[in-house]
Amino acid sequence: MLNIAIDDSDSLYRNGFEIFLEKLFLKEQKCPVQFDSLNKSNATHVDVIVKSFSAGDEYICQPMLKYRSKPGLIIGIYDGNKSPYHHELPLCIKNIVFINRAESLNRVREQVVRAWIYSIENPVILHCNKCLQCKFRALSPQQLTIAEYLLRGKDIVDIAKSLELSVKTVSAHKRLMMSKFNLNSDCELLQFLNNLKKHNLPVSLFMKNIYS
Repeated sequence: MLNIAIDDSDSLYRNGFEIFLEKLFLKEQKCPVQFDSLNKSNATHVDVIVKSFSAGDEYICQPMLKYRSKPGLIIGIYDGNKSPYHHELPLCIKNIVFINRAESLNRVREQVVRAWIYSIENPVILHCNKCLQCKFRALSPQQLTIAEYLLRGKDIVDIAKSLELSVKTVSAHKRLMMSKFNLNSDCELLQFLNNLKKHNLPVSLFMKNIYS
């Protein structure tokens, strides 16, 4: 039995992807499958993980994936024309295969089969919990503070007044945040920051006391 855990808020895409994977593994790879929602308990031992990625997520620590205890396949689903692949992926997603939602089924099948075969032939367990050796990116303390104000709906001028900084300084920090995580718009920035706040990320990345 092949255990597959999925984390995707798009229920229509998720249902379709489950049907696709069941057909792929059961009929083509001769492996019966079982689906579940991805959570902290099953993330450590399922055979296949399917997880949606918003812009910038490919640069940050993925706590739910860092304690995986067995080899397997991780599939990252993303939107848009900007590929999430880069040379310094965090250890927990080092061997991920990214798939665009708009890609054809034939192209998706090709990528998944190739990645699955590779994971079987090269069953390496990555030492994902060695955070000091990982190249994940984090917000600086000043950027964390500015991020909180942005999430409250404050503009650059209001933030500058509240923090007793110049508008130029706040704008520079905002640009640095967007550059650090390869974000192209205010919409992508706010979505990225909301994701950081929503998930239980390391204190070094998004401090809880920012929201107290």
